[in-house]
Amino acid sequence: MFESGMTPTNLLDWMYQDKNAADIFSLESTYRNWIKVEIALAQSQCEKQIISKHELELVEQLEHADLPDMQSFYESSLNVGYPIIALLSYLNSQLNTEARGILHVGATTQDIMDSALALQVSQAGAVLLSYIDQLGEATKSIVLQHSLTIMPGRTHAQHAVPTTFGLKCAIYLSEFDRHRTRIRRAISEASCISLYGAAGTSAAMGTDAVEIRRLMAAKLGLNDELIPWHVSRDRFLEVSNQCASLCVSLVRLAREIIDLSRTEIAEVFEPGEHHKGASSTMPQKRNPVMSEAIIGVGLQVIGQAQMNFRSGEMGHERAAGEWQLEWKTIPEVLIGAISTTRIALHMMSDLGVNVEQMRKNVHMQNGSIMAEAYMIELTNSLGREEAHNLLYEASNVSKIEDISLEDSLVRLLPTAKTIINNWPLSATDYLGNSELICAQAVGQWNKN
Repeated sequence: MFESGMTPTNLLDWMYQDKNAADIFSLESTYRNWIKVEIALAQSQCEKQIISKHELELVEQLEHADLPDMQSFYESSLNVGYPIIALLSYLNSQLNTEARGILHVGATTQDIMDSALALQVSQAGAVLLSYIDQLGEATKSIVLQHSLTIMPGRTHAQHAVPTTFGLKCAIYLSEFDRHRTRIRRAISEASCISLYGAAGTSAAMGTDAVEIRRLMAAKLGLNDELIPWHVSRDRFLEVSNQCASLCVSLVRLAREIIDLSRTEIAEVFEPGEHHKGASSTMPQKRNPVMSEAIIGVGLQVIGQAQMNFRSGEMGHERAAGEWQLEWKTIPEVLIGAISTTRIALHMMSDLGVNVEQMRKNVHMQNGSIMAEAYMIELTNSLGREEAHNLLYEASNVSKIEDISLEDSLVRLLPTAKTIINNWPLSATDYLGNSELICAQAVGQWNKN
């Protein structure tokens, strides 16, 4: 018999795979979707009086039929190279003699499997979008809470100018908003019916082909697509590309959390419980294991999405091997994207923020983080280039002699105190539009 869910074959999936996503693409769910598609075809043909209502009633009972023996089903599928002949053989064996042979008329194997995959993509997309919504809400809460929480802004990994933790997270919130929009569109466009027959002409369906396909799409909740897409995989490619793009953002977020949780920075920390992130030999350790999981699973998604481009190289009217690649890559990309997003959601929902340490880090280099602010204040009097050179020298003196930037600046330019308004400048007054940007990011998220 089929097993529920996807049995992990590696440690990464065993530890982090989202069960809801795995169930959508399990062999049993895939099999049930094939049957659902075959039944929808029969229902549509019945409406066009191609099969009788009595025959349809017998076919509809297959929805709850027992599953086949897995070993025999596997052997038959392996021999043919595809599973639909084995499916039809088993389903016909479950029908009364009078109804045998009415299934699958006018369709081809890929019609059934592509339509079923479209259903699974739609189902998985709903799970993914739900997690993105929740992740965005968790991130929004951080943005609102920390819109004025000052911390060092870092460029090239070094202190640059003051920023806020809310602004840092607002950038991620804006990305999540765009990902949500693009993924929603990609999933919708990929949720298409396939019913075009052997080479896309629908000849075997006769004059009712277009209407049968329309009826079948409506019954399955899929889009009716007029043009055959057996070899046009751009919609599924777009789904995998957008999943990869989402994971790029999540991996970047995870790397930032790892960096900010370093012992010497200590500005944030992952949610923890007893032995969370523990080391087997160093009792003091609390490793950022959620971020590490996001990176591991997310990079797998990015790699498999790139691999999926090869499935679009199909020739003529039907594939000769490239299609099979999708059987692995599409489920694993979606399962991986869902799993990565869920881990990020759990991390951001209870992320620890060390506000005091952020404030301390702003001042850790004798105020040199304010060098740009002082340069801007002196530009009107000295010109930008001379002001830049002065602050460059003052910063070096501050570092070498371990004195404040203000003392170093006054030593080089005694009139600095009188030239610069509000001496000495405060880092909390040099946050620019940080609070406004946080509000704008939240507004955009709420709007969409």
